[in-house]
Amino acid sequence: MFVAELERRLDEAVPYAWAESWDNVGLLLGNRSDHVQGIAISLDPSLEAMKMAIAQSCSVLIAHHPIFFHPLKRIECSEGNGAQIAFAIRHGLSVFALHTNWDVSPDGVNATIARALSLRDAHPLIASPSGGWGSGAFGTLPRPLPFMEYGAVIRDALHLSRIELHGEPEAPLTLLALCGGSGGGYWRDALACGAGAFFTADMKYHERLDALGAGLSLFLADHGEMERFSLSALAETVSRATEEKTVVLDAPPPAFRVI
Repeated sequence: MFVAELERRLDEAVPYAWAESWDNVGLLLGNRSDHVQGIAISLDPSLEAMKMAIAQSCSVLIAHHPIFFHPLKRIECSEGNGAQIAFAIRHGLSVFALHTNWDVSPDGVNATIARALSLRDAHPLIASPSGGWGSGAFGTLPRPLPFMEYGAVIRDALHLSRIELHGEPEAPLTLLALCGGSGGGYWRDALACGAGAFFTADMKYHERLDALGAGLSLFLADHGEMERFSLSALAETVSRATEEKTVVLDAPPPAFRVI
């Protein structure tokens, strides 16, 4: 298969038209006439992920986050994006991004998390205007649980290293809303759907205060950890669409400690 054919098949499986207007998805770096020899999947197109992809004999890296969002004015090959671009070109690595189009996919970030939490009658929190499943999700818990106890369920189901709980520990929870990644701005949508709690990441201080003041409890996780959980589902989607070998990379996230 050529990279051009891979690009077409990915567009059919996770349409680029589903992405937000500000996003940058599809083939972002590479040569459409190159042959595809193995596909690696990662959360970020980091230099470490690129090196791992080459080490596993993959000529394509599909990342959730784009290698760049905005036009570049200069490329400094010794650091940052420049080092990533230079490495990819030097090794003939094609780099794709499936970002907000994967978020709103019926098999994507939010739908995958909703299934992992066994939410019943799950629906998108916000309908997708471009034809995808939608942003976020909400659904009913398999059985009512105290807020704090359900926080442990989320942590264990998604293999999170940590989760913040903002709310009354013993408050009963029956309906949960969620948004993988930066979902702090969707808390009003979570409240409007009748959710007792909202699970997301990257929530600003005043968003948190306003949500709690309105009676909405919060589960807050790390942005990357929430989205990383969906990479296996992304690999399965890519494999079905391309009939090519896919490898999910366990690229280490940036160093982080809680002390």
